[in-house]
Amino acid sequence: MREVRFRLNNLLVKTIPKKTLEECGRILGFFRKGTLFFDSEDETALLMDYCLYYPQPDGRNLITRYLEKSPPPPGSDEMAALQEMTHAYYSLLQVLGVERGVGVSVRDLLRGETGFIVDVGFGDTARRHMMMATRIIPTEDFLMTGGAALPVDASAAERISKELMRTGYNPEALDFKRITPRQEAEVAALIIRACRSAGMSSHIAYAEPKSHARPTPIGSEARRIGRNDPCPCGSGKKFKACCGRNSA
Repeated sequence: MREVRFRLNNLLVKTIPKKTLEECGRILGFFRKGTLFFDSEDETALLMDYCLYYPQPDGRNLITRYLEKSPPPPGSDEMAALQEMTHAYYSLLQVLGVERGVGVSVRDLLRGETGFIVDVGFGDTARRHMMMATRIIPTEDFLMTGGAALPVDASAAERISKELMRTGYNPEALDFKRITPRQEAEVAALIIRACRSAGMSSHIAYAEPKSHARPTPIGSEARRIGRNDPCPCGSGKKFKACCGRNSA
C-alpha cells in the first residue's frame, strides 16, 4: 500500500494548481518575493503534502477531486488507498512503544487517542518519548504515515503549545475529531511553521527498511521532550504532569 500511495502521490502532485502552490507556500513561509525558497529538499515534501490536503474554495481537497474525476477501478489497491487518504489528518504524536521492524505505538496529543503506526523504517529508528508531527492515514486496523514528517524537540513543542493557545486551538477545550477541513489545515500550518522556525526540518533523514546500514535516528536526541518542558498538547502544564504521565 505504501508503494501504491507513492505512485498516487506522484500523479497527484501534478494536479496542484500554481495558485494553490503559491497560496500554500505563503501560508507555510516558503513563498517570498514571488519565489519559493527551501532550506532543504525535504521541505518540498512538506509543501506538496500540504497542498494536496489544503481545502479548495468548495471545501474539497485535491485528493477528493482526483477521486471524483479519475476514480481507479472499484476494488483496486489504488481505490482503497485514495479512499483512506480522504480521511488523512495532520497531528502531533508521541511514541509510546517501539516494535523493531514493524512500527510504533503512539499517542495523538491533539485527539487524545492511541494507535499503532505500521512503519518499518521508523520502527527501526524510533525511541520512546520521541515526538513528531506528521500526516496520518488511518486504515481499518492500523495507522500509516502520509509523509512530510517533522521531529519535535522541546523548543518546537513550546512554540506549538503557545501558538495553539494563542489561536484558540487548545486541545483541552476543542474536539479535534470535529474540526472543519479549513481548521485542520490551519492547525497543520501552525505546527509546520513552529517546527521550521525551531530548525526541525534540518533533522530529517530517510532509510530504506531493507538497508543493511543503520541510519542515525531522525533527530533522535532533538525530538526528546524533557519532563519539565511545557507539554506540546497546549494544556499549559509541564510534560510530566500532563501527557508524560501516560508514557512514564
